[in-house]
Amino acid sequence: MLRHGTMLACALLLCFITAKAEVNPQQDITVRGKVMDESNAPIPGVNILLKGTTVGTTTDADGSYSISVPDRNGVLIFSFIGYLSQEVPIDNRTSVDISLKGDMVSLSEVVITGYGAQSKRDITGSVSTIDSKQLLSTPATNIGQAMQGKVAGVTIGNENSPGGGVMVRIRGFGTINDNSPLYVIDGMP
Repeated sequence: MLRHGTMLACALLLCFITAKAEVNPQQDITVRGKVMDESNAPIPGVNILLKGTTVGTTTDADGSYSISVPDRNGVLIFSFIGYLSQEVPIDNRTSVDISLKGDMVSLSEVVITGYGAQSKRDITGSVSTIDSKQLLSTPATNIGQAMQGKVAGVTIGNENSPGGGVMVRIRGFGTINDNSPLYVIDGMP
């Protein structure tokens, strides 16, 4: 009887060990690291994504991140606006630091408007510029008088009152309401 009980205990122990080994053969690992730019400054808000999945995270204010990945041999994709995206294999590491390189874009075809920047090919209206040397070549008491006669489609005159300001009209006098231009200086109308 003792011999039969010992065999039963051994069989149960063997089943328990086998079942325990098959529970999770590959566990998630946590990968931590820091994302820097070319001058070793941390970059906050960088998107980090495990390639082929929806597992992802972003860097904090110090450029640090932490992501739990199920695939020890997966690939992390680092992306941020203004920088080139990079794919880095994990290779069973728990620490992956990276330096992103800036994505230089030519700004020769960008026009700065009163409310933002637009590509030159997207502008449907007319854009006129006056060189500061042209403005300074004429003696004037204010910027309106200095622009007078230098921009096509813009009529500049005085308001016909003592001490009155300068009247600026763009493309005529036909507007029913106020047809004065909106001046935005340092973001303040």
